[in-house]
Amino acid sequence: MKGVIISLCIAAAIVAGSAAYTRHTRSVSEELGSINSAVMESLENGDYEGAAEKIDALNGYMEKKRTVLSATGNHEELDKIEINISEMSGYTEGRQKTDAIAHCMALDFLFKHLPKNYELKLGNIL
Repeated sequence: MKGVIISLCIAAAIVAGSAAYTRHTRSVSEELGSINSAVMESLENGDYEGAAEKIDALNGYMEKKRTVLSATGNHEELDKIEINISEMSGYTEGRQKTDAIAHCMALDFLFKHLPKNYELKLGNIL
Protein backbone atom coordinates (compact mmCIF):
# COMPACT_ATOMS: atom_id res chain seq x y z
CA MET A 1 0.00 0.00 0.00
CA LYS A 2 2.85 2.32 0.84
CA GLY A 3 4.35 1.80 -2.62
CA VAL A 4 1.06 2.72 -4.30
CA ILE A 5 0.83 5.98 -2.35
CA ILE A 6 4.43 6.86 -3.20
CA SER A 7 3.81 6.08 -6.87
CA LEU A 8 0.71 8.28 -6.90
CA CYS A 9 2.67 11.13 -5.28
CA ILE A 10 5.43 10.82 -7.88
CA ALA A 11 2.88 10.73 -10.72
CA ALA A 12 1.12 13.82 -9.30
CA ALA A 13 4.44 15.66 -9.06
CA ILE A 14 5.29 14.78 -12.67
CA VAL A 15 1.90 15.92 -13.94
CA ALA A 16 2.04 19.17 -11.93
CA GLY A 17 5.58 19.90 -13.12
CA SER A 18 4.64 19.18 -16.73
CA ALA A 19 1.61 21.45 -16.49
CA ALA A 20 3.74 24.29 -15.09
CA TYR A 21 6.40 23.74 -17.76
CA THR A 22 3.76 23.74 -20.51
CA ARG A 23 2.34 27.02 -19.19
CA HIS A 24 5.82 28.54 -19.12
CA THR A 25 6.58 27.34 -22.65
CA ARG A 26 3.31 28.80 -23.91
CA SER A 27 4.21 32.13 -22.27
CA VAL A 28 7.69 32.14 -23.85
CA SER A 29 6.19 31.25 -27.23
CA GLU A 30 3.70 34.12 -27.01
CA GLU A 31 6.45 36.60 -26.10
CA LEU A 32 8.64 35.40 -28.97
CA GLY A 33 5.66 35.70 -31.31
CA SER A 34 4.96 39.22 -30.07
CA ILE A 35 8.52 40.36 -30.71
CA ASN A 36 8.44 38.65 -34.12
CA SER A 37 5.22 40.49 -35.00
CA ALA A 38 6.94 43.78 -34.18
CA VAL A 39 9.82 42.79 -36.47
CA MET A 40 7.34 41.97 -39.24
CA GLU A 41 5.64 45.35 -38.83
CA SER A 42 8.97 47.18 -39.04
CA LEU A 43 9.99 45.24 -42.13
CA GLU A 44 6.68 45.91 -43.87
CA ASN A 45 7.13 49.63 -43.16
CA GLY A 46 10.70 49.58 -44.50
CA ASP A 47 12.18 50.45 -41.11
CA TYR A 48 15.26 48.23 -41.32
CA GLU A 49 17.04 49.84 -38.36
CA GLY A 50 13.99 49.32 -36.12
CA ALA A 51 13.65 45.76 -37.40
CA ALA A 52 17.32 45.09 -36.63
CA GLU A 53 16.85 46.33 -33.05
CA LYS A 54 13.82 44.11 -32.59
CA ILE A 55 15.68 41.13 -34.07
CA ASP A 56 18.44 41.73 -31.51
CA ALA A 57 15.75 41.73 -28.79
CA LEU A 58 14.31 38.51 -30.23
CA ASN A 59 17.73 36.91 -30.31
CA GLY A 60 18.48 38.02 -26.75
CA TYR A 61 15.17 36.72 -25.42
CA MET A 62 15.70 33.42 -27.22
CA GLU A 63 19.20 33.07 -25.76
CA LYS A 64 17.86 33.82 -22.28
CA LYS A 65 15.15 31.14 -22.57
CA ARG A 66 17.12 28.54 -24.54
CA THR A 67 18.36 26.69 -21.46
CA VAL A 68 14.87 26.20 -20.12
CA LEU A 69 13.47 25.18 -23.51
CA SER A 70 16.29 22.80 -24.35
CA ALA A 71 16.11 21.06 -20.97
CA THR A 72 13.45 18.65 -22.21
CA GLY A 73 12.62 19.79 -25.72
CA ASN A 74 13.56 19.10 -29.29
CA HIS A 75 16.94 20.66 -29.98
CA GLU A 76 16.39 20.56 -33.73
CA GLU A 77 13.33 22.79 -33.38
CA LEU A 78 15.32 25.33 -31.37
CA ASP A 79 18.14 25.18 -33.91
CA LYS A 80 15.65 25.92 -36.71
CA ILE A 81 14.43 28.95 -34.78
CA GLU A 82 17.96 30.25 -34.26
CA ILE A 83 18.88 29.66 -37.91
CA ASN A 84 15.81 31.58 -39.09
CA ILE A 85 16.59 34.46 -36.72
CA SER A 86 20.16 34.63 -38.05
CA GLU A 87 19.04 34.52 -41.67
CA MET A 88 16.34 37.13 -41.05
CA SER A 89 18.96 39.35 -39.45
CA GLY A 90 21.26 39.00 -42.46
CA TYR A 91 18.49 39.78 -44.92
CA THR A 92 17.44 42.77 -42.84
CA GLU A 93 20.99 44.13 -42.81
CA GLY A 94 21.08 43.68 -46.60
CA ARG A 95 17.69 45.42 -46.86
CA GLN A 96 16.17 42.42 -48.62
CA LYS A 97 12.61 42.90 -47.48
CA THR A 98 10.97 39.90 -49.13
CA ASP A 99 13.49 37.36 -47.85
CA ALA A 100 13.47 38.84 -44.34
CA ILE A 101 9.67 38.71 -44.23
CA ALA A 102 9.72 35.10 -45.43
CA HIS A 103 11.93 34.12 -42.50
CA CYS A 104 9.75 36.18 -40.19
CA MET A 105 6.74 34.15 -41.34
CA ALA A 106 8.65 30.90 -40.84
CA LEU A 107 9.47 32.01 -37.30
CA ASP A 108 5.82 32.81 -36.69
CA PHE A 109 4.95 29.20 -37.55
CA LEU A 110 7.76 27.80 -35.38
CA PHE A 111 6.78 29.94 -32.39
CA LYS A 112 3.14 28.88 -32.64
CA HIS A 113 4.21 25.24 -32.98
CA LEU A 114 6.70 25.34 -30.10
CA PRO A 115 4.25 24.74 -27.20
CA LYS A 116 2.68 21.79 -29.01
CA ASN A 117 5.92 19.87 -28.67
CA TYR A 118 5.98 20.37 -24.92
CA GLU A 119 2.36 19.68 -23.99
CA LEU A 120 1.66 16.84 -21.60
CA LYS A 121 -0.05 14.30 -23.80
CA LEU A 122 0.43 10.67 -24.61
CA GLY A 123 1.85 11.37 -28.08
CA ASN A 124 4.69 13.44 -26.60
CA ILE A 125 5.46 10.83 -23.93
CA LEU A 126 5.75 7.85 -26.26
